[in-house]
Amino acid sequence: MEEAWQPEAVQNRKLEQLKASMYDYIEKNIEKIDSNLPVFFGHVTATLEKSFPALDDRAHDEFIDAVTFKFLDTTHQPPTPEFLDKVLWHAIGNKRRRKGRATLDIIAGLKLINAGRYTQAIEYMTKYRNYDGRINTAIGYCYYALSIPLVPPPSRQTGPRPNDMELQAREEMLTLARTRPPLNRLKVFDIKDYQLNKIFWFMIDRALQWFPNEPEYLRIGLKRARIEGDNGRRSYLIRLATERFHDDKRFLVEAFNFRIEQRNGRGAAAVVKQMMQQYPDDLEPIYFGIKLAIMGTQPSSYYSFRKLAILKEFPQYLLRILDFLFAIMCDRKNEAYVCFEEIRKGSSRGNYYLTALEYMLRDIFEGDEERAKRAKAAIFSTIDQYCMQALNIRHD
Repeated sequence: MEEAWQPEAVQNRKLEQLKASMYDYIEKNIEKIDSNLPVFFGHVTATLEKSFPALDDRAHDEFIDAVTFKFLDTTHQPPTPEFLDKVLWHAIGNKRRRKGRATLDIIAGLKLINAGRYTQAIEYMTKYRNYDGRINTAIGYCYYALSIPLVPPPSRQTGPRPNDMELQAREEMLTLARTRPPLNRLKVFDIKDYQLNKIFWFMIDRALQWFPNEPEYLRIGLKRARIEGDNGRRSYLIRLATERFHDDKRFLVEAFNFRIEQRNGRGAAAVVKQMMQQYPDDLEPIYFGIKLAIMGTQPSSYYSFRKLAILKEFPQYLLRILDFLFAIMCDRKNEAYVCFEEIRKGSSRGNYYLTALEYMLRDIFEGDEERAKRAKAAIFSTIDQYCMQALNIRHD
């Protein structure tokens, strides 16, 4: 009998439930699993295929990776190369695509780091350098850890020059800054305060000390902090970035967006003022001033920035859209509909974005209170993203 189709979201939830059940089984039966790995992996695969017979290869293999990760994180066996190779052999043997060892090798490398076997950990991880920036920092951490026993006591130090192992660690961090790899390809490690992420932040802190004039480590740290949703870390890095590189526009954009997210209007206004002083001919600070005025429904401020926008040859079509948004945020129904008609006249036929805006506009002024509230938030967000893209304003 053919399995009934399920939406992907429903399937993912059920997969997470099965994963949690497997994790619980591992924690309660680790000694038994340690003594018979083939039976364990056979049980995992059989259960997965029975529960999800139509599961695609990618999701199947990611499930095997996650269970292997949990097992190696729980096992009491010493992480010898022989034991790790045996575990990885069984794991790969139960994957549908007999490749893609990256996650498994990184898991093994982290297990070796925990055991203080840094040289062996480097061997597991080096071939995945630049696959995810966190791997670069883990390799750098291994070299840094190896450098510590080589540091001479104070009485024998001849100068500030770092030893060869620390130089290797610094070189790894320079590679990270130069290549700028992604920071979120290893989804299985996206657990708050997990070891790989702790190592990443430790090495970013080292790099900020080693290379205080290199802004790339602050950008890398801010990107990862956004991924993790760590506002405390993000606030610290923004403060450090705007102190060290006060004229770097990208950090000022980051500071403005963060203050907006934190509903700190006064702080956001201060960033706008600073940007206008440092970049008087650019459109970003003008847009930020308009955005802040719209959010605060401040007519005098909005009209002031709008006049400045016209003088600076701000795109007319964006001004029409922003006038439309300001009318909405101020609950000026008639004005909003008039502005929308002006936008429609200046647009090509079949503009699906305008169709979406029209539906939201109707919900705002003709729907119930809760629906209107959601529609207003949605229309502000979509127009903001549209303007940011049109003006090429990016976080990074």
